[in-house]
Amino acid sequence: MVYSNVLVLFFATSVLCDGGSLLIACEMDDTECLSKTTQQFLEKTCKGIPEYDIKPIDPLFVPSLDIKLSDKAETILHYKNLTITGLKNQKFSDFKMNTKDKSVILQTRADLIIVGDVTIELSKVSKSFNGAYTIKGTALGTAKYGYDFKVDDKGVEHYEVGPETLTCQAVNEPEVTLSPELSRALEDDKDLKERKQRYNARRKEIQQNVFCKMVENAYVTVVHNIRAAAKILPKSAFLKGV
Repeated sequence: MVYSNVLVLFFATSVLCDGGSLLIACEMDDTECLSKTTQQFLEKTCKGIPEYDIKPIDPLFVPSLDIKLSDKAETILHYKNLTITGLKNQKFSDFKMNTKDKSVILQTRADLIIVGDVTIELSKVSKSFNGAYTIKGTALGTAKYGYDFKVDDKGVEHYEVGPETLTCQAVNEPEVTLSPELSRALEDDKDLKERKQRYNARRKEIQQNVFCKMVENAYVTVVHNIRAAAKILPKSAFLKGV
């Protein structure tokens, strides 16, 4: 046990020492510094650090995700084995910190590629269609969360990150590619003619909504890593003068 603790301590020192730190301490209004520290944190944590409960985000694997479209839940998209790439390259976009309310708004911009399998369930006509699925797009992901301070058993003060609220805005219309077999099955089905017309009329809105649901799911892990880092890094490692 002592040997194991020594190894963990050595690992922590090598990761957090000068030249290898996860973060750069910034002033709250120094956007250039905040951009640099965001990129540095993502680069050094994107593969995960299991010892600190920091999870891999690039690629990020999502075993399953169900999305109901806004047509009285008659269409449900069942996604399996989604792989999301691009999160390590997300760019700092905005940061607001209210020290009175102890709240944070953090926004980043990410170009993402998401691939996996989909089952399109059409409950009204009792049909489903399966195939491979790819979606590419750019998102502004925003995380809002509260924070507090906590002193550990060694007298070091840390941030304690509260529950988050996540929102997404698609910057453009995402590009969706279906496997040839799935595309052909949807195109050839005569029962779907009216439904396809409705879909085409709202295609951009629907694809942005689906893309953002995936992004919001992915950002849960991004914020989890911020929360995990706050538990191991002193408060002073994040921001100056707070």
